[in-house]
Amino acid sequence: MIQTYLFRFLGGAACVAVITNVYKHGWHPESIAVGVVLAGLTCSLGVAPERRNVAWEARYVITAAYVAGLFVFRFLR
Repeated sequence: MIQTYLFRFLGGAACVAVITNVYKHGWHPESIAVGVVLAGLTCSLGVAPERRNVAWEARYVITAAYVAGLFVFRFLR
């Protein structure tokens, strides 16, 4: 149950990050695309444990790969 609220919180934090990034840089596609996708993925993971199925597991793997790719792109290049 804590994991559900954690994903909901992270989805909200990603939405706030998108808003602040747009406020700082404007409405350019490259400034909002990454945050919108991440916010959508993390918000979709915040479901009750009894409602998780194979589609939820696929979104979880996609989100983990997306975050790992962001980490590599931002911090290791």
